[in-house]
Amino acid sequence: MRISSKSVVFAVVAVVLMVLAGFVSVRFVLPTGIFVAPWAGIISLAVLLAAGTGWAFLTTVIALIIMFMIGTVGWVAVIDILLTVALLAWLIGWQIPRDQDVTHQQLIFLGLVAGLLQLVLIEGGLAVAGWLFDAQGATAWAFVRLGFSTSILTALLYAVLTPLLAIAARWLWQRWVAPVDDNDSDNSDK
Repeated sequence: MRISSKSVVFAVVAVVLMVLAGFVSVRFVLPTGIFVAPWAGIISLAVLLAAGTGWAFLTTVIALIIMFMIGTVGWVAVIDILLTVALLAWLIGWQIPRDQDVTHQQLIFLGLVAGLLQLVLIEGGLAVAGWLFDAQGATAWAFVRLGFSTSILTALLYAVLTPLLAIAARWLWQRWVAPVDDNDSDNSDK
C-alpha cells in the first residue's frame, strides 16, 4: 500500500493536536519538578483506533519527542503514554480480527481499559519517582497522594474521551483518507 498525502496530513494534524494538548494539560508541582498529566495520549489512542498501530506509534513517538524537547511532558508521562498505546494495540490485536471494525461497545470497553491503565501507570510512575527521590517509602507514598486527584481526573478523561475521539477520528479516516487509499490501489492494478 502506498502512503497517501491525506494519511500524512492526518498524522501531522494528530501530532499537532498532541503537542497542543500537552500545553493545556493539568500541571502540579512535585519536589522533583512539575508533573504534567498525559492528556495527549487520548489523541494517540484515537489514531490507534482509526488508522491502526503503525500510524499510532509514528504519531505518538514524534509528538512525544517534540513535547519532551519543549518541556511539556516528563519521563513519567512519556512512559505512561507509550505503555498505554502499546497495551491497547496489543489488546486490539489480540481480541479483534483484522478485518473487523471496532464496535461502539468495544470502544467503550477500550476507553475504560485506557482509563484504568492511566490510573495505574501514573500512580506507579509517581511512586517510582518518589522512591528515586530519596529511596524512602514515605516519599513514594507522598508522591502517590500528591498525584492522586490528577490521576483520577486523567483516568476519567481517558475513559470518556477515548471512545468519542476514536469515533470522530475513525469517521474522518474512513471518509477522507481511506477512499483515497482504495482508489490508489485500484489505479495501480490497471
